[in-house]
Amino acid sequence: MKLDDTLAVLLDKVRALAKTETVVGEPIVVQDISLIPISKISIGFAAGGGEHGAEGRKSGGDGAGGGISVTPIAVVVVKKGQESHLLWLEKEDRSINKLLDLVPGILDRIAPEKK
Repeated sequence: MKLDDTLAVLLDKVRALAKTETVVGEPIVVQDISLIPISKISIGFAAGGGEHGAEGRKSGGDGAGGGISVTPIAVVVVKKGQESHLLWLEKEDRSINKLLDLVPGILDRIAPEKK
């Protein structure tokens, strides 16, 4: 198999894994609570090839490899009749986490429900 063919197969497999459904998982429903898992995807791959030897006696090789990591980072908790909450699984204190936690309250103030 040529290096170009190997890379094409590798990229097709990565494309199949790195889709929206992998990042935002299927909801898990328990009674009146829905849990929606959120994951982070990390992808890396490399390829290379080379030749050596005198003209007419050249030899060489090609190779490729890669990896993918799917790490759960948060869960959206949705309870019927109540606000949804984002539950972070990482212990790091990130400013973006605090901002995302405030979004539902901000949206309620900007566009309150019409009764």
